[in-house]
Amino acid sequence: MKNTAKIIVKLAMLVLFLYVTPFYDGLLNCFENSQDFMHNLIYHQQVVAQDISLKKQLNVWSYNENLTLPKDEIKVETTLEDPMIVPGDNKQEKKENSLDASTDKKQNVPSNGKKIYIYNTHQDEKYQGGKTVMDAAVILAGHLEKKGYKVVLETNDFNAYCNTHGLTYNDLYTVSNKYLNDALVNYGGFDLCIDLHRDSVPRAYSYIKIGNKTYAKAMMVVAGSSSNVKSATKISTTLTDMVNKRKNGIMKHVMTRQEAYYNQYVHKGIVLMECGSDYNTFEEVKNTLGIVAQGIDELMKKGW
Repeated sequence: MKNTAKIIVKLAMLVLFLYVTPFYDGLLNCFENSQDFMHNLIYHQQVVAQDISLKKQLNVWSYNENLTLPKDEIKVETTLEDPMIVPGDNKQEKKENSLDASTDKKQNVPSNGKKIYIYNTHQDEKYQGGKTVMDAAVILAGHLEKKGYKVVLETNDFNAYCNTHGLTYNDLYTVSNKYLNDALVNYGGFDLCIDLHRDSVPRAYSYIKIGNKTYAKAMMVVAGSSSNVKSATKISTTLTDMVNKRKNGIMKHVMTRQEAYYNQYVHKGIVLMECGSDYNTFEEVKNTLGIVAQGIDELMKKGW
């Protein structure tokens, strides 16, 4: 009996508490407006903009406007659509993701079994003449594929994603983080991930002439606040030395930004490279990327 009395007292106190707090009025209001109450129980998708197609809402883009190279010049695998995971055997079968569907995409180069992911957090960074860092990524990817690497080029539109989800330029590393993680899952990881940027320095600091060729200067940037700062520093320093061994002066000294993360904490093999500036021609950028690809090849063969 004593236990029953205690339960009754506790229930009475609970009812009294609910009655004297706003909870009672709110609950009563919900049931009085039963139509609104049922509406609140159902999930409703918010439409951000009426002119956004279903394809764009799913973040599948037919062609990124920051890629200015003609489609027939682009012969590398892209993330325009996610690869299919073949059930049962853990292997990946790519869809026809290339921007060029020709049969000689890799020119029958034997694969060395290593995978590289190239993306551009700031996709609309431009060079002289209008070409962008995304076009530079295509060039680098092409050089690496000729050396036997499986290269995946990130072509989802980061700026459009920002516009669709109410994000700003300052959120682009968050956006690239999303697609970086998607790619790591969809493709089963990578041996190296390169975030390719462009610097904003005056012309005098952006190029070097070696022989009869002019090259855009490049620089590796390490995130000092990343948990993978040691591996990023090692890769960046080694690659800088290997490139300069071929054409001394192309690579500037490695820069470490102590306050930065640059998503390098996501994976030990993530590096950030700035190639050229807004004062460089795309031809100069192409000249540099050919040498950088040689350095990357040596780095991957020797290990980091």
